[in-house]
Amino acid sequence: MKTGDYMSIVVKKIDPQGRLLLPKEIRAKLGDTVIIVDLGDRVEILPRKKHDLTKYFNVFEIEELKEWDEMKKDLFG
Repeated sequence: MKTGDYMSIVVKKIDPQGRLLLPKEIRAKLGDTVIIVDLGDRVEILPRKKHDLTKYFNVFEIEELKEWDEMKKDLFG
């Protein structure tokens, strides 16, 4: 719940099952899946970003099958 350059603080209770209700505005920013980081003296809730792996497709070109066979031997023994 950030307005302009200001950040608001929200105090919430944790229910007996350990659940915490996040305000709608925060849920909208975080998305459906989050990462919970235990930092000892506090907990951070971070959005889990979806990465587009297709940008890595066809990045490397292997010109000869011989090179591929050598790479497989190096990687897999």
